[in-house]
Amino acid sequence: MSSVSLKDGRVLHVPGAPFILDAASVIMAPAAGDLAAIVPLIRDDQLLLFAKRLVDGARKRRFSERHRDVNRAKLELARMCIERALGEM
Repeated sequence: MSSVSLKDGRVLHVPGAPFILDAASVIMAPAAGDLAAIVPLIRDDQLLLFAKRLVDGARKRRFSERHRDVNRAKLELARMCIERALGEM
């Protein structure tokens, strides 16, 4: 699980608990719109660290069929964080 501090003081965990499982016990990923809404809430000094944690988490479970959708969502969220960090430079 990856976590990050948000601008309003809350902590975001990806994937959030409790996990939502489908009929085949695959962990369901958050919707793409939800991911895009998360990125502006992340503190600027945490963007790249959070992106690294997301990529590392996806790498560790890259062969797990159960984490397939969550890994895609983590990598997409990491991409959005990196784009935002580059846009602010």
